[in-house]
This record gives sequence, C-alpha cells and structure tokens, in this order.
Amino acid sequence: MAFTLANARVITAEEIFWGGVEVNGDRIVRVFRGKAPERSDVIDCGGAYLSPGFVDIHVHGCFGAGFLTDDVEEIFRGTRMHALHGTTSIVPTTASSTMENVLTAVRTIARAMNERREGARILGAHMEGNYFNPKCAGAQNPAFLFGAKPENYMPMFETGVLRRVSASPEVDGVLDMARRLAPEGVLMSVGHSDAGYDDMMRALDAGFTHITHIYNAISMLSGCYYYPQVGACETALLHDEFTVEAICDGRHIPPQLLRLMYKIKGADRFHAVTDSVFAGAPDGPCEMCGMACLVEDDVCMLADRSAFAGSVATTDRLLRTLVFDAQIPLCDAVKMLTITPAREVGARDIGRLAAGWYADMNLFGDDLVLKKTWIGGREYT
Repeated sequence: MAFTLANARVITAEEIFWGGVEVNGDRIVRVFRGKAPERSDVIDCGGAYLSPGFVDIHVHGCFGAGFLTDDVEEIFRGTRMHALHGTTSIVPTTASSTMENVLTAVRTIARAMNERREGARILGAHMEGNYFNPKCAGAQNPAFLFGAKPENYMPMFETGVLRRVSASPEVDGVLDMARRLAPEGVLMSVGHSDAGYDDMMRALDAGFTHITHIYNAISMLSGCYYYPQVGACETALLHDEFTVEAICDGRHIPPQLLRLMYKIKGADRFHAVTDSVFAGAPDGPCEMCGMACLVEDDVCMLADRSAFAGSVATTDRLLRTLVFDAQIPLCDAVKMLTITPAREVGARDIGRLAAGWYADMNLFGDDLVLKKTWIGGREYT
C-alpha cells in the first residue's frame, strides 16, 4: 500500500518543518518539505505534528496483560494496548521471579516476536532481575533476589532475543555476567543498585553503559550533612559513557529534575520509559509477582505505600510530561521517545522519519493528544 501524508509539521531528530512523508509498503520512501506532489493518495494532516512512532524499552505490560507470562496471547494484549497510545516498538520486560518463570517468559516473548501480529513491534526481551541488591528492591520481590550464575542467565541469552539486562554491579557474579553479555550486544544497565562511585567505575569497565529508571530504587547522594558521597545516579550523570532512562510519568521524578538531567545529558544520552505494569488500570488494589500493590494518584505503588511499583503510564503521557511539565523542547522530547531508546537496544530502521526506515508514525495536535498511529505503514486503531 502506498500513500502520502501531507500538510504536517514533521518532527525529525534535528528539527520541525512543514511538509510530509511518502510511504510504500512498510517503509518510508521520502520525507519532503512544503506541498505534497499531485497524487491521488494524499492524506491531509491538517497541520498536525507528525513524528516517528514511540519506542519503549522498559515496559512490563498493562492492566490484565503482563509480560512475565507463558501465554503468548497475553503478550499481544499488551502490545496492542500500548500501540493505542503511540508505542510502535516495544521491549517486553520481566521481573524477579523463579528462574523457571523468567526463562519461560523470555521464551514466550521470542514466540511472540516470531508470530508478529498487530500491535507494537517487539524488538526483544529485557530481563529486569533477579540480580539486584535487596536494599534497593523496591517492588522487586526480595524472595527472588540472588547472585548471578551462568547456568541461570545464559539460557536467557541463548534464546536469541535478550536485548538488555538490568542488574546491580555490586551483587555477586554480576560483573562477570556483564563481561560475558556486553560483547554479545546485550545492553547492560545498572538498576536497583546501592553502588557507589568506585562500584560504578568497575561496572563501566565490565561493560555496563546504561542506568535503569534513574533516581528510582538506585543509590543517590547520601550523607548530605557529613562527608557526602555520590551514588550511581550522580556517577552516571557525570560520565558521558553512561546513558540514562527515566520514568517520565510526572510521579516518579519531579519535572525539575527531568529538566536538569536533560540539561546534563541531552536528548542523545537521556530517554523516557513507561516502566508500565498496570497501564489502563482503575484505582484500587492489585498484585504483581506476589507483591500486594495499589493504583492511586495516576501511579502504582506497593500496598503499604513504601515504594512505587512501576507505572500506569503510556508513552503519549510521557511526551506531555516532558514538554508541558519539564519544559523540554518538543523536538528533543520526541527524540527521547524514539531514536534514542531505539539506538540503546541496537534497533535498526526504527525511530526516525527518513527514507528507507520503517513507516512507524504518530500524528498529534498542539495538545499532544494522539490522533493517529501507523505501524509499518498500516494505520493502527
């Protein structure tokens, strides 16, 4: 199928301009400025913004559909729901559980990738857990936190779909795991960690290059009244070798801190994730991996309100938070939801409006509310 989107404010990784996009099949043929060519297949965008489709590389599912599952239909329920909010590519994420459950979930994600149905394109799997510091467990079930052993994590890698691993570098065996997996193209990310500066330098040397949901369940400045020490967060912001992600739902991190991190890292080294667990859920009690949780105030938390437990956000909400609350320029905010996360997991031809790239696109107005989404050139509704 061929068509042309015209009369749009086109958002690229570098600028916003008036023009449109020509599509043939699942690919973009041409991005143009000004008026559309005289053709019968032109769709008038009415001056709306046209951006690449959003890419979420840390997402656990949605209400009624978790990605720690042996049911491939549950995976597709999650990918379809998130596609309705502009997510065109996704990296389903596990959580700490029995190693049997986690391996089964990764294999189920692999099956879903092979079947490829409607909904967000699956780029691979993200293993978040089980190799975390119990001190920073947050909503990760402490009953399933332990050291990293090759006989446990290598079967995950051997599925061929493992794109990233979040782990605590100070936990036994984790640095060795990074030395094994990072050279194979797996994104190693520091998460749920109490690492200090020296721990982070050892992690960097071992192959860690990313930070999982910065300033949530991870060490930060401590002892501010007496010999203060920097944590993993400040170390990551200091060193350009580290890229960072944040849960930009307006609850997990104050917008002022989001803007500060943007000023330090820029849109090339800082991106947004949902960390969605129960997107679409009504307020009230729920459960995740044996942990009693609660949805209220547009966020998910442990039932005792001691820690957040993922989010109920979707990527379109992240965009509004970045632009309206954190006051990040629209072009860079879109970049933080598209090409930057795609690049982190080594995805090709995704996250940019350019000739030869996948025709994954979102159309939205000045209120940043979605009007239409295309995935591989097909309108998604």
